[in-house]
Amino acid sequence: MTTRLPAFEVLVDMARNDPDGLETLRRSLTNAVIATASSEDSRRRLEGLQFRVDLERRRAPTPLAATIRISEMMCRSLADLHASFVTPIDADQDTAPCSSLLDNVVPFPRR
Repeated sequence: MTTRLPAFEVLVDMARNDPDGLETLRRSLTNAVIATASSEDSRRRLEGLQFRVDLERRRAPTPLAATIRISEMMCRSLADLHASFVTPIDADQDTAPCSSLLDNVVPFPRR
């Protein structure tokens, strides 16, 4: 059984009127993807990654902050992957180009 992603308009309506239903749908779709992992090791890794993403979402004070934190996680992971291709021997060194990206963010003025 596969669960399909509803149309964008339906998701917007759910976000406005049924946030719990939207969260249930998100978890259902995420679990369906994890369940289709090609191996037990891949499934465990995906579950671990989802745990970290969920933790960042809970720790963030706002949905935007959660999005930024998860984006930073993704950026660090890509930077690590890039470093392992460029310098495979020194792949364990700290590569954190993501922090410099946030230096250019201009906050919206408060009302």
